[in-house]
Amino acid sequence: MIHSLAGGELREYKTYNFAKLKFEDCAGKYFWYICPFDDLKVGDYVLAPFGEIDEPKKAKVIRIDKNVNGQTTPISIKTAKNIYKKI
Repeated sequence: MIHSLAGGELREYKTYNFAKLKFEDCAGKYFWYICPFDDLKVGDYVLAPFGEIDEPKKAKVIRIDKNVNGQTTPISIKTAKNIYKKI
């Protein structure tokens, strides 16, 4: 358990890996996804759910943030989607 300097306890949060993706048909827009792969690199291509029906679409990885604390994720964990697979 971690304690704050004020004497209270801080919750321990899980860490996540996030990837910022660029889909081919979404010019100028980028989307954050939870990355379940440790070996993913910038420039790799992945299949990720897209849209309301989570259609698998090809996207390029343009940024990776590793070991992001649950309190400081780029998007809400509740709404975050997972990358399906590397291609």
